[in-house]
Formats: sequence, structure tokens, C-alpha cells
Amino acid sequence: MIDLLRAEFLKIRSTRTALGLFVAVLLASVAPVALLVALAPPETFAEGGSLFDVASSLVPYILVVFGILGMTNEYRHGTITYTYLVTPRRARVMVVKLAVYALIGAAMMGASLVLVALTGFVGLEIRGVDSGSLFDVGLVDLARQLVVAGLMTAFGVALGALLRLQVATVAGVLIWALAIEPIIAVIRPKIGSWLPFVVFSQVMEGRLGGAESSIGLERPAAFLVSVAYIGIVSVAAVLISMSRDVT
Repeated sequence: MIDLLRAEFLKIRSTRTALGLFVAVLLASVAPVALLVALAPPETFAEGGSLFDVASSLVPYILVVFGILGMTNEYRHGTITYTYLVTPRRARVMVVKLAVYALIGAAMMGASLVLVALTGFVGLEIRGVDSGSLFDVGLVDLARQLVVAGLMTAFGVALGALLRLQVATVAGVLIWALAIEPIIAVIRPKIGSWLPFVVFSQVMEGRLGGAESSIGLERPAAFLVSVAYIGIVSVAAVLISMSRDVT
């Protein structure tokens, strides 16, 4: 297992995909904050809210793509064949990939949160604007963002292992997550609250419509459902991979 972990980290370090998406994560979190701090009227920053919400709005979807690419690249370039030859137990390979990518996804989110805080603090100091409650965020809320980032990255790995087709998987997942699920959640909230990406958002934000709403899942239940989604998709991917050629 240790050798598998080392090999997985080596694969990620030796490819440009991880570096490119890490840069994308940083840009997607820092650029909006920099524009907001530079251009927004001073009274905007006294109205509450949190700059950290910027990172949590887009970065998790980039991390889903990171997970998908991490798995589908193995099939696209044929390296999955060598992986399974070295470790024939495909379930073990899947568990290691899920763990490694979840850890790296959480680390990327952590880096983006740090840069968001630095960008916002320095920018507001330069402008001489009171930050108000923009940085008034508890450690639990920040930790929750890291957990959701890790879960969504792992979900991307599971989806990539199941579907294998890189471009179609990335496009389909983003369309589903950003367009279809939100519509279902609005039209049929009781159904939408159980859909995967809505579930991930409930792990971070709570029930649909706010904490007092009766619609949706409480955070502990949402967390368990999100883990179940990752587990079900991963098991399906492993079972299907055992019945067909990986090359």
C-alpha cells in the first residue's frame, strides 16, 4: 500500500496536468477577489459576507475536473495497464487514488484560501478600507471547505474510472453540475437535495434554503450521502473494469 501511495504521488508530480490545474485553482480564487477589492465601492465591504466564499464557489468544480483527468489520463495514455500489472487488486488501486486525490484536492483548496486571505487583506489595506466581517469565518467553516474539496476531487476520480472518456466526462459532469442539477433543485427541491453536487453543497452550506429550512439534508447526513456516492461509483468502476480490457 505504501508503494502504491508513493507511485501515485510520483505520477501526479511528474505530469503537467496537476500543475496546470493548480494554477487554474489559484487564478479562479484570487482573480475575482482582486477585482472585487480593487473596484468595489467601500460600502460593499461593510455589508458582511466572506471573501472565502469566492474560493468555495468555483474551485471545487475545477477539482472535480482534476480528479476526472487524473483517472482518465491513465486510460488515455495506457499507464493504467502497468498499474494493474503491478497491483492486480483493482479495488486497492482505486482506494489509493481516491485517498491521494482527496488529500491533494483539499491541499489545493487550502492554498487558495490562504491566497484569498492575503489578497483581500493586502488590497483592503492599500485602499484603506475596513474589511468589516469579510474575514470573520470560523475554523470549522474553513475545515468544511477543505473536506468538500477533497470529497469532490475523489468523486471526479470515481467518475473518471467509471466513464473513462475524458472530454465527454468533463463536459457532461460540468453541464450536469452547473446547469441541470440547479434547475432540478429549484423545480423539485426534495429530489434535487439528493443529487450529488447539491449534496456536496449541503455538506458545506447546510440545508437548501438555509439552516431553518425543512428541505434538504442536515450536514452529517449530507456527508454520509456524499461518501456513499463516491463509494457506489467507485465500486461500479472497479467491477466494470474487471469485466473488460483496460487497454
